[in-house]
Amino acid sequence: MKPSKSITRAFCVELQQELSIVAARREYFSQEPPRARFNFLCSSEACRAQGVKITGVRYDVKPQENPTFVAAHFRANPNYEHHVDCEWVDEADTGDDKPEASETESETALRKVKRKLDDYIDVFDPALKERAKSEAVSAKPDKVIEEKPADLTPVSDTPKSKPPTETRTNNLERLVDSFRQAQAQLTKEEFALLTLRIPGQGEVSLRSYFRHIKFAQLGDERRVLYGGGLVERYGTGFKFKFFDRLQGKLVTLYVSPAQMQAYRSSRYISELLSHAEEVRFFTVFALGTLAASPSGKSVSVEIDDLRHLAIVLGPAKAANGDERTPPAPA
Repeated sequence: MKPSKSITRAFCVELQQELSIVAARREYFSQEPPRARFNFLCSSEACRAQGVKITGVRYDVKPQENPTFVAAHFRANPNYEHHVDCEWVDEADTGDDKPEASETESETALRKVKRKLDDYIDVFDPALKERAKSEAVSAKPDKVIEEKPADLTPVSDTPKSKPPTETRTNNLERLVDSFRQAQAQLTKEEFALLTLRIPGQGEVSLRSYFRHIKFAQLGDERRVLYGGGLVERYGTGFKFKFFDRLQGKLVTLYVSPAQMQAYRSSRYISELLSHAEEVRFFTVFALGTLAASPSGKSVSVEIDDLRHLAIVLGPAKAANGDERTPPAPA
C-alpha cells in the first residue's frame, strides 16, 4: 500500500535508530567531511522487515532563508509498497478533503491546513528530560540521540481505521522547521488556525508561541524568542547580536566555550556559524528568558541548554557586499 500520511520519522540504517528529518540533518552535518548520505527504511517494523525504503529530502542542506522555501522532509519511495499495518497508511483516508462525520467545520479546516505541512507538531514539550544511561553510551561528545519518546508518534496496533495520532516533540529545531514552513507556505488565515499544546501551559496559537525580539519584554519566558543578527566568535563560543533593539537597548545571546564543549551537537552549530562571512545575517530562535545586564545598558537572552537554540542561515551576501538586515516579522 502507499502511505497516505506525511512521514515524519524513518529508521536510519547507518545509525540504527529512528530519526526525525531534523535529527537526520543534525547527524549529517555532525560528520567530518566528506559527508556520506544516509539510507532510510520505514519506521514501521512490518515494513522494515520487508526492506521498505524511505527517501530523505534536503536533510543534507543547511537551514537557510531562501525566496523559495522547501522544507527538509521524508518521502515515500515509489518503488516500495508499505505493509497494511504501516503507521503511515490509513485506509480510511480517501484524500478528498471531505468533512468527516464527527468533525466540526473548524476541525475540517484545520485538518486541511495540517495536510499542507510536512511535519506538523501538535504537542511541544520544552522540558529536557535526562536520557537514560543506556541511551547515553556514545563516547563522542557530538553524538546526537533523538529524544525518545517525546519525538515519536505512537503506532496503532489496529490494521484498519487507525485512530488519529498526534505528533509530539521536545526538539526545538523540529518545531522551528514546522513554524518556518507554515510561515512560508500558508496564507495568513491558514497560519492563524494552527495551534500548539504545551504541557503546563495548555493550547496556544503557533503564531503566538514565537515572539520576535522587537516585541519581547524583560522577564519574558515560555515563548520562543527570535530575530536576525550577526555573530562574534570567542574561541569555540560565540555572541549573537540582534539587529533589533529592545527599548533602545542592544540585545545579545552569549554561548560560552564551556557550553559548546559540553554540547553533543556542537559540531553542527560550529558548521552553521562557519558561514558567517558568506551570509548577510543569521536568524536565531531561542527558548529562553530576557534579562537586563548589570549596567542596564543592554539585554541578554538567557538559555539553560543549547537544545533550546536553533540557528538558520540568512541569504548569501550579494556580489556588491550587500548586508541588508532581515525583513520585519509579518
